Amino acid sequence: MLLNHDCELSPSVLPHPHRSRLKKWVFTFRKILMASTKNPRAHRYLRNHSAILAEKRQQIRSNNIWMIHPFSIFRQWWDFLMIIHLTASLLLVPYKVFDIHRLEPTWPFIKNYLLGVCCLDVLINFFTGFYSSGQVELNLQKIASNYFLSSIFDILGSFPTDLFFLTRTSPSVSKELASWLHIFRIISARRYLIKIAEAYNISAIYFGLFSFVPLLMITLHWLACSTWLIPVTVTSLSSIRQPVPQSWINQNFLWEKTGNEAYWATLIRTVTILTRSGVLINEMQTPEDQYVVAVLQSISMLVLCWIVCHGMRLYKSRNCSQLKYAAAVAQLKKYMSYKHLPELAQRRFLVYYEFRFQRRFFQEQEILSTLSTQMRQEIRMHACRKLVENVAFFNNLPVGLLARIVSHLVPEVFLTNDVIVRANMPGDCMYFIATGTVAIYGISGTEICHLEDGAHFGEIAMVMPNERRVATVVAVEVCELYKLERTDFMRTIYPYPVLWESIKKIAVERHEKTQTIDESFWASRPRIQPLKCSEATGRCPGGHQDDNIDDDDASRIQDD
Repeated sequence: MLLNHDCELSPSVLPHPHRSRLKKWVFTFRKILMASTKNPRAHRYLRNHSAILAEKRQQIRSNNIWMIHPFSIFRQWWDFLMIIHLTASLLLVPYKVFDIHRLEPTWPFIKNYLLGVCCLDVLINFFTGFYSSGQVELNLQKIASNYFLSSIFDILGSFPTDLFFLTRTSPSVSKELASWLHIFRIISARRYLIKIAEAYNISAIYFGLFSFVPLLMITLHWLACSTWLIPVTVTSLSSIRQPVPQSWINQNFLWEKTGNEAYWATLIRTVTILTRSGVLINEMQTPEDQYVVAVLQSISMLVLCWIVCHGMRLYKSRNCSQLKYAAAVAQLKKYMSYKHLPELAQRRFLVYYEFRFQRRFFQEQEILSTLSTQMRQEIRMHACRKLVENVAFFNNLPVGLLARIVSHLVPEVFLTNDVIVRANMPGDCMYFIATGTVAIYGISGTEICHLEDGAHFGEIAMVMPNERRVATVVAVEVCELYKLERTDFMRTIYPYPVLWESIKKIAVERHEKTQTIDESFWASRPRIQPLKCSEATGRCPGGHQDDNIDDDDASRIQDD
């Protein structure tokens, strides 16, 4: 019976039942700062429950109880919170340039609040450990040295730039332009997305789509805001003034419109420039407009190249086995052409490849070699499940014996009219039919029966080692068979006498049935009276030609 066991820390760190409510809250807060089984990244890197528990104990012993473990539940939820917060701040901070000449008095407080949370994020990062070389590092100095390069961009993107303009109370372009340093936080936003992708085991290809859409939206938003800000900055760097009459803003009468109307008109113009779908030459009358259009179209080329490359990677990863199959078939065709094989043989080769690999090619042996014995056995049992369900003498077998039999089965594919077993040839294996139909012919050439999915043949040679094949087996259609060698069969089945007798009984019955059919066939043929001398050849012992037998009679007797 399986038990759900929830490991706990040592009694020294558990809350005392008589502690105050404040101390219990402190303990709970300390607990969410330590490694947690609820954090998916903990299972990804630490791999098991005992390692997570060891991390908790190590953090307590090293007196780093107030440091934040990178695999704690607090760190997981903080990453989620910062993704949402950074998305909001990266959209709001540049958007206010459309209302720069009529800013609300509450906007500076909202902006500084957004930047203040980002500053808090930088502080939390300095107290969060990191995973490196198979272990978690919680030393404050090592954390600072590891986070130093990233912290430069995070600090620049989080710094409250309004501190430089405390003496200026009126809105200004330079004040809003300085706050655009927040663009550096897009780097940390992508870093948080990578953590979430790792936590939930999202592949690198799908992570590209997972991160591309929000980052593309933010980038497009910033480009639209830049398209508006640059003409305004040229004329309003010191004090806010309306752009020159030749600017596209005045030509489209956007200066006096609301911020939302101006934003959507600018966004549409930016998308039009990026996609090159109708920018008029007479709109770009000022130098700054021409520079903006040139930069935007250069960016659009880079984005397009990135999308094409990522799309090709995604297609290749999703269709890797199909592409390998196409390459293998192309190589096969070249080989057959080099060998000058007839067209019929080439078609048979292609049919074999299509049935054998099902239009997907992969290195099966390499894959299986990386798996454990238990997993390989599960794959074999799953692949042979229909065979095991349909074969009569596999019923009611012990699971261990069934697994041993399946482990010795070797798959083989035969095309239509392929001779699988030939009569009078030595037999050293038996076959199980997974899919397809085979025809059984006796030694005389008489068709005895058809065998289909789940049937088996060749067991006579398994239980009668000195006996030759008593029938010829031909594939009626494309067949997938599983072969069991005699040596593996004897090693596996012989310790089970009941099963051995059952298979032996089936083999004897089939042997007798085949012999009976063959005897009936020969008995139905007309008998030829024995001739003197050597009538089959038309010659006497003395070597003289027998004039009473002509050549036609001799050939007829030979045929009989």
